[in-house]
This record gives sequence, structure tokens and C-alpha cells, in this order.
Amino acid sequence: MPVAKKLLIACAAVAAAVMPASAQDYGPYGYGGYGAGFNWDGFYSGVYGGGIPFGDDTSWSAGIFTGVNVQMDSLVFGAEAQLGGDFGNDFSIDALVLGKGGMSLGDALVYGTGGIGLVSGDFGYAIGGGAEYGFTDYMSVRGEALGLGEWGKGPSDFRLTAGVAFHM
Repeated sequence: MPVAKKLLIACAAVAAAVMPASAQDYGPYGYGGYGAGFNWDGFYSGVYGGGIPFGDDTSWSAGIFTGVNVQMDSLVFGAEAQLGGDFGNDFSIDALVLGKGGMSLGDALVYGTGGIGLVSGDFGYAIGGGAEYGFTDYMSVRGEALGLGEWGKGPSDFRLTAGVAFHM
């Protein structure tokens, strides 16, 4: 067998042995798409808990949320619906529809949000922001701060929550 043919066979064998191992160098999210980091594009749902820690109306809150994001390079835009209850001196329902806009920093997302709905059982609004971190291909944790108020007035409450989301 000529030397060139032996060299070609040896190079092919080395390439075949190295290729599967080099595919692992791209991290847990694979190669392509938006590069290294979490893919924020698509539908998600989750749960949250927290409350209003300051002021006269301190309370605990818990609820569910669902939404959809569209990612364009590092920009992320979306819409989200939240439904929860506030447990303080009085029980009340919050039901909000929020718009979101933010920036992906790889596995982290920083965003601003705002919208309208029921706040403590009355028509009101919410404005704030949050940060989210994708720790697996399909799960993320987040923290959010919202200023809540009745329509036509300034924010009367400041709610802090933490949650976990499942991305589809």
C-alpha cells in the first residue's frame, strides 16, 4: 500500500475519533441558533411567590404566569399573563397582562415590563423589571420587582417575587 494512502486512512481514523468529542465543546445548549446561551424564544409557563415587604399593606403573594418571547439576536420582546392572589389583611386577586422588552446576556435575561389588569381586585397597572437565568435547556429562575397602582394614581405598592419557568 502506498504511503499516501496509509496517511489518508490514518487521518480519516483520527478525524472520526476526534469529531464526536469536539461536539461537546459547545456547551449544554448546542451549536447554532443564537450562539452560546439560553434560547429565550418561544412559549413558557411557571409559578411565582413573594409579596409586598414594605409599607402598611405588607402581604404575601403566589401565582402562575404564562407568556411568549421573540428573540432577535440579543434583544427579547414578549407578552405575559399573570394570575395570583395576595394574602395579607384581606385576600385579593391580581390578574395582569404585561408587555416585556429586554436583552439576553447569554444564559441571563434582563427586562423591563409593564401592563394593565386587576390589582388588588381593582382596575390598575404594573410597571417594573426583572432578571431571569436559564439553568437547563428548558428551565429558568427569575426575580421580578413591580410597582402596582390603581389606574390614574401613582404606584401604591412595590411587589417583589421569585419564580421558576418552564420553556417549551
